Amino acid sequence: MKKVLIISLSFLVCFTIFASIVISTPSTTLYLLNWGEYIDHELVAQFEEEYHCQVIEECVTSSEAMYQKITAGSTSYDVAIPGDYTVHQLYDEGYLVNMAIDDTRYENLNNYKDIFSTQLSDLMATYMVNEEGKEFNSYFMPYFWGAYSMIYTTDKEDVGSTLKSNGFKGLYDRSLFSSDVKIGMYDTARWIVASYLMANDYDPNITSYDGSKEDDLSTEIKNDAIEALQRVKFNEFGNDSLKRDVANGTLDFCFTQLGDFFDALYLVYDESEDDINFDVIVPETTSAFFDSMIIPKTYQNYDLANAFINFMLDPTHAYQNATAIGYSPTLKSVVSLYEEAAENGEYYYGEEGQDRSLTLKDFLAQYPMYLNPLANSKTVYMFEPKSNQYLTTCETVLNSLA
Repeated sequence: MKKVLIISLSFLVCFTIFASIVISTPSTTLYLLNWGEYIDHELVAQFEEEYHCQVIEECVTSSEAMYQKITAGSTSYDVAIPGDYTVHQLYDEGYLVNMAIDDTRYENLNNYKDIFSTQLSDLMATYMVNEEGKEFNSYFMPYFWGAYSMIYTTDKEDVGSTLKSNGFKGLYDRSLFSSDVKIGMYDTARWIVASYLMANDYDPNITSYDGSKEDDLSTEIKNDAIEALQRVKFNEFGNDSLKRDVANGTLDFCFTQLGDFFDALYLVYDESEDDINFDVIVPETTSAFFDSMIIPKTYQNYDLANAFINFMLDPTHAYQNATAIGYSPTLKSVVSLYEEAAENGEYYYGEEGQDRSLTLKDFLAQYPMYLNPLANSKTVYMFEPKSNQYLTTCETVLNSLA
């Protein structure tokens, strides 16, 4: 199977233009706010050709950055792909518009209630509701999903077994391991606070130890998290670098999102002849996540935005996008396409007769969490929207190490 995980330098700039059009007008331009390395550029080119338009992409590294850019209003984004709790916050604050779910031109939007996987739909029904308890799922369309996880080396015997027994506790307690370990942590402040809380068996959304979820993070939790960070002394703070550093042996394990593991796995298959010496664990207690396509109220081209989202939700396109990016697909139809491809003998990497190859059937058997990220989890949370003051306090926790 083909993956598009290594992209040319032209796609790594902050603003990326996917067409050779020299002059365009708002009616033929779609402004996309996205993460880096998070869309199959062949699909973007196909969309441009079919709709005679130009897609201009701006890339950021966090949902918080997306929130700031959307709410600032300085750029008229037509489509953005933020994380779930940011989607919730943008909806609550009136920054999202309803999609054209009744327009017959957009078949996938018409069927949005029935197309997503059961596990994901259950999470949406629980967490993505308004103040009256009603779902607002016509305002967002899940793009990829997964769970917070840990990638770990298999070169040290006790690392994997310790993490499987202790989950996220292993991030903050070096004494659990029989030897020195090198640990990596994402440099996203909210994720750090959430990982600390889950490591101590708390809901990652609480703001005080009595279970409250209101207002700012309590001084007690803030100080305890700072103390834990200073005690554990993470060897590296980063983002995309973490998965690569576990794969190359610089780190023994790291906190990450599940899709990063599959990204790193394919990169090793593609770039070296080395054995695969790393694996992934989704703890029994974790938090799920999903990124979604939304239309901010800043849009310039509503029809083109709906067309783009409908295009990306087409099962064939979504399957191609999933094989290119490596994150877990959200559509039931794409899960079925993977299962059919596996039974038909397709390959995750390489092809028959090659020394370095992996059949899709073996890949799915070895990593069942790819199609169901929560297959082994018993307690599953999702990050809930928080106030700007809460997020600022989380930044204080991260900045305490500066």
